[in-house]
Amino acid sequence: MKHESPETRLIREQNRYIQILEEQLDVCREQLKAQEQLIEEQNQALALFAEALREERE
Repeated sequence: MKHESPETRLIREQNRYIQILEEQLDVCREQLKAQEQLIEEQNQALALFAEALREERE
């Protein structure tokens, strides 16, 4: 069995670490996208609520 050099092992470990960070970044992007969509939906609901209140006052 061939043993890898310390440099090769370090590079392999760094590549794995980078891969994990990229996966975490993808998750964060998806969370941000979901939060933005939720905020947009809440804004729309608030606008409808405000309109209903205005109509009720008239």
